[in-house]
Amino acid sequence: MNYTDPYVMVILQVAIVVFTLIAVYKDSRIRGREHAGGISAEVIRGEKSMTAIYTMYGATIASFLVLIDNSSGIEGHKVILIVIDFFSVTYLYFLSTWFRNKIFYPLMERVRHD
Repeated sequence: MNYTDPYVMVILQVAIVVFTLIAVYKDSRIRGREHAGGISAEVIRGEKSMTAIYTMYGATIASFLVLIDNSSGIEGHKVILIVIDFFSVTYLYFLSTWFRNKIFYPLMERVRHD
């Protein structure tokens, strides 16, 4: 039997890992500029923005879990795929300054205005 799920899952996993690595690179450049400039700032997110982060984080994790759980042909590899997705999505939503400020919030504002 010919399954396409493993190919789609490989593409999806490579995409999320590459996107996370791009975010790590961008964040390291941001931190490098902050360190070189000697300037630092602390941002405390409000309840509204944190609610948006928690909601989208939960929806993203749930989507990945459903995709992995319902995919056929990847038996024996589901746990590692879940772990990869968990760490990648957690980094993006909670630790990546670049992702939140350049991707997530502008996208949320665009959706809010449309």
